[in-house]
Amino acid sequence: KQPITTGGVTYREQPWHKECFVCTGCKKQLSGQRFTSRDEFAYCLSCFCNLYAKKCAGCTNPISGLGGTKYISFEERQWHNDCFNCKKCSLSLVGRGFLTERDDILCPECGKDI
Repeated sequence: KQPITTGGVTYREQPWHKECFVCTGCKKQLSGQRFTSRDEFAYCLSCFCNLYAKKCAGCTNPISGLGGTKYISFEERQWHNDCFNCKKCSLSLVGRGFLTERDDILCPECGKDI
């Protein structure tokens, strides 16, 4: 609520001191950084991904989808492209047929006996 004399930031048509324009989650300054918002609150990309992004069924890390990151989606699960591999032989299943066995995904060769 103090006057801005230099180095202000405008966000949603509101003026902010750059020291006051911080991530809702971790309180890191957002001025000059990539950030996003949800429900009127600004977040750094790390906090946003940890709070709202879908998690990879392979590695459990967030799938940001930022920067053109591609991912696989099947039923209620998602995987990073690099994590979409056969549970038994680790063959990449991107663009290939696959089978499921409970939570696992298998290539047709490894899954032929299920």
